[in-house]
Amino acid sequence: MNNKKVVRLDLLVYAVFGLAATWLLYVGYMYVATRAAEGRSAEPLFEAFPKLREHRGKALIYCFSPQCGPCRPMSKEVDALIAEGAPIFKLDISEQPALARELGIRATPTLIVVETGTICRMLLGAKTARFMHELISVPAS
Repeated sequence: MNNKKVVRLDLLVYAVFGLAATWLLYVGYMYVATRAAEGRSAEPLFEAFPKLREHRGKALIYCFSPQCGPCRPMSKEVDALIAEGAPIFKLDISEQPALARELGIRATPTLIVVETGTICRMLLGAKTARFMHELISVPAS
């Protein structure tokens, strides 16, 4: 009887460590994938957002999907920032999948910071309105 408990415990430990390792590998992959886009030209975005080409300073591209759970509350914050005049452009990746593939968007929500025609930063995951505002207000380092 005691042997069965040990075996079940071992399986549980292996399962937990296996899931943790898988999650860490996924997070690492997503980090590397988003960093790969940085420094590339923002040219693919100009067709979808002509005003982006003319914008001076930092602008934010908010990539979302209507089916994305974390995107729903974040979309409300993005809309509020846009209403305040923040240079934010919304990209529904379900309507423009080819553009999303070209940019390397693998998950939503994703934020792309564009400055002087270049993708200078790509961030994955839900962010607050304050964080987004700081992204486009702080000078590039």
